[in-house]
Amino acid sequence: MKHAAGVIALVLACLAAAPSVRAQDDAPAISMTVSDGRLSLDARSAPLQSILNAIGDRTGVRVRLDEPGEARIGNGLVTIVLDAAPVEDALRRLLRGTDFVLVYSPGRLAEARVYGRNAEPAGAETPPPAGSVDPVPAGEPQDRSSVAGLRSQVLGNPDPAARARALEGLAASADQRAVRDTVLEVLERESNPGLLQRALDIAGGDRSIPLEPIVKLAVGNPAPEVRIKALTQLREHVARDPRARQTLEVSAADDPAPGVRQAARALLQQMSPN
Repeated sequence: MKHAAGVIALVLACLAAAPSVRAQDDAPAISMTVSDGRLSLDARSAPLQSILNAIGDRTGVRVRLDEPGEARIGNGLVTIVLDAAPVEDALRRLLRGTDFVLVYSPGRLAEARVYGRNAEPAGAETPPPAGSVDPVPAGEPQDRSSVAGLRSQVLGNPDPAARARALEGLAASADQRAVRDTVLEVLERESNPGLLQRALDIAGGDRSIPLEPIVKLAVGNPAPEVRIKALTQLREHVARDPRARQTLEVSAADDPAPGVRQAARALLQQMSPN
């Protein structure tokens, strides 16, 4: 008995001296759910790269980084809470401060490509890592010259990649009027399918965007993926404007592309009562 008591005492002493083996209290916490294309995220002091990897695993939307983009993200830690945000909006917030482009395959977001930033002029202050910058609160004044420059790039730069980067930067700004006006012009003037799809995504959250340019894209754009994206946005307007349903019905019956007809029929079926 004395021997057993001594062994027990020794074990207890060792346990008291051993480091804690609790579930890594200091480990970064990432809680994420995805439902109907919307992302809810609660991350506390988590590496940005880990968050992006988790988004890729859960949504299938991969984030591809070139060397400057990888260096830009670095080891930055992020604390962010999102509630049922579109995946595109979540990526825009997380990648703020980098040059990136969202790439779409027919009907869905496929990946984000991060290019980092162009070299800053000598003596310029180095901006903080992506993800560590708090978003501009709604209503806070925005640098008007910066917004005007982005708008000019979106509407006037001959390089589609540069227009896409400027559109993403503008979409992340707090100047919602500038975003709306620019998106409306993109919908009416742009010919690049990827940019049109992105503009339609941005327009989807703004009920003040007129329906006419979306209807026009749904029935007349030469790219089937753009027509599908426009039809998807029209679905959100069915309850307030009969033209939305009419356009879906016409596309379901008469669009020359089988994939577009199928998409329109699926959208109509989703709206039908069970």
